[in-house]
Amino acid sequence: MDSRMEKSNLEVLRVSFKGKPFCKIVEHHLKKQSQSERIQGIQGTITLLPQQAQGIAEDFVDRWNLSAYDQAFWQKDAASVFEEIVDDARTVLSARSIPSDDEILFNMFNIVVASYAYSAYDQPKIREFLGIKTFGFPWLSMIFLLYPLGAAIYMVTQTPLEPRIIVGYGLVNLGFLLFGAGILTGTFRVLGLTKRWHVLAGGAIALLIGTFLSKVGT
Repeated sequence: MDSRMEKSNLEVLRVSFKGKPFCKIVEHHLKKQSQSERIQGIQGTITLLPQQAQGIAEDFVDRWNLSAYDQAFWQKDAASVFEEIVDDARTVLSARSIPSDDEILFNMFNIVVASYAYSAYDQPKIREFLGIKTFGFPWLSMIFLLYPLGAAIYMVTQTPLEPRIIVGYGLVNLGFLLFGAGILTGTFRVLGLTKRWHVLAGGAIALLIGTFLSKVGT
């Protein structure tokens, strides 16, 4: 959903949501963005509202947060929830004499949905209501992380090399590990990397820094 839609037609949007449980709309938001991107998105959408409406956005989200712990709420038809949130936004804005149009109301809806995704990110109960598996500790990536750590520890104990070179060696191995994880799984959750490009970028950075430390001054 694009919070910058021009002249959005609320009826068309409502029909497009019909037949889907509301939890699927929130799950889509949860999967397509990182938490930092989500925060930026919420803040950016709030800035699209009229100045007077920006001041009540947080209170409006809080009104709808009361529904987050009602399991039945997540299974309601998304079109029905969309209509409820939009109607509530229209009422709240009207009570404060703030003019509204389809785009403003759609943005108010988007802020609520993104806020639900933000809460579900680290609240197991909400994820359970959404039917999303709560991840446990990333043991597999932790085990693989022992490879570059073990290589660095071995060099510390068995070679007379400078610490700079040993750290560089460890980072080079971490870089290769991240490249492999990026290609095969697209995540390395023990380091908080949940997107493929994040893992590959992390691998490239580790490899560059490690190579520099290993080679500089030699």
